[in-house]
Amino acid sequence: MRDCDFFSWRREILTTFQSINETSEITSTIHQQTQQLEFEYFAFCVRHPVPFTRPKTSVISTYPQPWLQHYQAENYLAVDPVLQPVNFMRGYLPWSDELFADTPELWAAAQDHGLRRGVTQCVMSPNRAAGLLSVSRSGLKGKLLADDQLNARLQYLAELSLMTLARLEDPSVAPMSLKMSKREREILQWTGEGKTSAEIAIILSISENTVNFHQKNMQKKFNAPNKTQIACYAAAMGLI
Repeated sequence: MRDCDFFSWRREILTTFQSINETSEITSTIHQQTQQLEFEYFAFCVRHPVPFTRPKTSVISTYPQPWLQHYQAENYLAVDPVLQPVNFMRGYLPWSDELFADTPELWAAAQDHGLRRGVTQCVMSPNRAAGLLSVSRSGLKGKLLADDQLNARLQYLAELSLMTLARLEDPSVAPMSLKMSKREREILQWTGEGKTSAEIAIILSISENTVNFHQKNMQKKFNAPNKTQIACYAAAMGLI
């Protein structure tokens, strides 16, 4: 890996991902690349933007099973700083005491399970789902690739993983299924601007009852209790 320049590696790994026909092959490919980068474990998490409190999340991983069980039992998914937008929007995220300052028990538990050094790389899909590729190792010593080189390789691996999951139509990357009419989109946009049903009716030259009818339909599609949440979900998903 160290003797392979980035652009040669990029061409080779692209060809590899293009030949993948099953999701399981993504796991084995990332694992192989993880080991070549001198990390023992990886986890690739796909996290959708909605619902806000419990977003749709899926993970493929080679982490030790005891750690996965402990992570789930302690509900670390809800507090893991790696999964917080304020952090993963940074893209390249080395693990550190500072990163886990608010969750020291999680960091201590991870290290106890052999995850003592790690990095997370985040990329975004067109439907606003976040693909988070984390690589980790048990040893603290040993020189790794420079941050800029590791950043570039992890970013491309995460991008190819998301693209391949989408190509294979894997459920993990499937967005919320929403089919909206042109009129519904117009009403949604004006709702997002804070307009009332009466104001939208005037803007679109339709009756207020028609506006309310479409808003009710959209509430059902989004499984949302009110029009405010419809607009929030739509914005998060990039629909408006």
